[in-house]
Amino acid sequence: MQNQRTAASLTESRINQILDLHDQLRRMTKKDAKKFLQVTRLPDVSKAETLEDVLAPQMAKYFAGSNEDPVQFFKDRDRLLMIFHAIKAGGVGTLMERYSRAATGELIRSGIEKIKAGGLGNPAAAEEMLQQATKYAEKQVTLLRTISDAEVRAVSNCMQEIEDRLFSRQKKPYTKARSGGGSQR
Repeated sequence: MQNQRTAASLTESRINQILDLHDQLRRMTKKDAKKFLQVTRLPDVSKAETLEDVLAPQMAKYFAGSNEDPVQFFKDRDRLLMIFHAIKAGGVGTLMERYSRAATGELIRSGIEKIKAGGLGNPAAAEEMLQQATKYAEKQVTLLRTISDAEVRAVSNCMQEIEDRLFSRQKKPYTKARSGGGSQR
């Protein structure tokens, strides 16, 4: 298995590794696409365990021979996607500003007050939703703050390749030279 990477470690090289392995995993798991992984237990949050940690033993068969730790792959892929979507949303700073506003809960609270004033909804459920939404927004701000300028540059440099390989619905695997009939050199 590869060494654990720090939170701020996405480079163009690592992005290409993630994309290559993503393509391999997509091909290998195609026949299993409609099966669910069995979640035998919930993550132990007191030990900072994640769902990826719990599912890693089941995912290991797909990573055999890849010299890749499944947990680290999914963490790095999630980080890549977070930065990719932040850039598409106007930049990391813009997204941090939006989540910071959401973390105050004012916008959601105003909506809840309108619902209560109209005699609609369940006030207790609305308060629970407000707390969960606020916690989520706070977590997003914390994660966005860990993104380095170097990571933003690396993801920016790979935007088209990320778009093509992770979000396209094409049937053929990605190749660097896409030809229309003849070979390109």
